[in-house]
Amino acid sequence: MRTVSKRWKTGRFLRGGFTLVELLVVVAIICLLMSLSLPALNQAHRQAEQVHCLANQRQLMLAWLLYAPDHDDRLCTPNTWTSNLKAYLQSEEVLLCKTDDDGKQTNSYGLSNTMGGVERDGVAPFVRLHQVSSASAKMVFIDKERRGSDCFWPLVLDDDRWLWRPWSLLLGLQGLTNRHRNGCNLSFADGHGDWVHWKDDRTRKLIQGRIADSEEGSMNNPDLEYMIEVLTVHRTPDPNTLEGRSASKGESGD
Repeated sequence: MRTVSKRWKTGRFLRGGFTLVELLVVVAIICLLMSLSLPALNQAHRQAEQVHCLANQRQLMLAWLLYAPDHDDRLCTPNTWTSNLKAYLQSEEVLLCKTDDDGKQTNSYGLSNTMGGVERDGVAPFVRLHQVSSASAKMVFIDKERRGSDCFWPLVLDDDRWLWRPWSLLLGLQGLTNRHRNGCNLSFADGHGDWVHWKDDRTRKLIQGRIADSEEGSMNNPDLEYMIEVLTVHRTPDPNTLEGRSASKGESGD
C-alpha cells in the first residue's frame, strides 16, 4: 500500500491499458476519417483509370499516324485496324482499358468510320491521311462498349435529321459507353486526346438500354450534336438540292 501511494504521489503510477470508452472513441475517430477519405480515394482511382486509358489511345494514335506513310498515305480501315496496327504497337496491352479487362475482352476502342471506312448516311470517309482537314476537330479513336464493333458510327440519318443509332440497327456500330466518370475518352487526328462528359442524362440511359426510342433520346441532345460535329466531317452533296446540283456541276467542269 505504501508503494502504491508513493507512485500516485510522484505521478509515476502505471495503468494496465486503455479503458473501453477510450478504445471506442479511437475506433470512432478512425471510422470517421475513413468515411471522409474513401470518396476522395475512389475518385482519384477512377481518374487514374481514365488517364491510363487516354494514354492507351495516345499509343494507338501514334500507330495510326505511322501506318499511313508506310501504305501510300492510305488510312487503315475501321474493320481491320486492330490487325493493321499491331506491328506499330510495343504491346497489345494498350488495346485494353483497365475498366474493361475481364479476361475475355481483346479490344476496348473503336475507330471512327469517317477515317478510312465506307460511306454511311451520306458521309464520305477520308481515304488518305493528307485529306484530313482541321485534324484537331476530327475524331479517330473512342472508348467503345463491349458489344460494339471495331468500326464506330453511332449516328443514323432519318429524313435529313441526325439521331442516335439504336442498338437494333446494324448491331455493334453504335458502341457508346460511359465507363469513365459518366463520359469517355476520344482522340483526334492531330494526336491529342480528351475526356468528354455526357451532358444529357438521356445519353446515359441510351447507353444503359433504359431508353428504347432513339428519337426520344436524340431531340435537342447536346451530346449528339457534339458527335455529329466530330464525325460528320463532310457529307456527299445531295443532287436533289440546289447546293448539291451546284457541287455536282462544279465537279463536272460545266
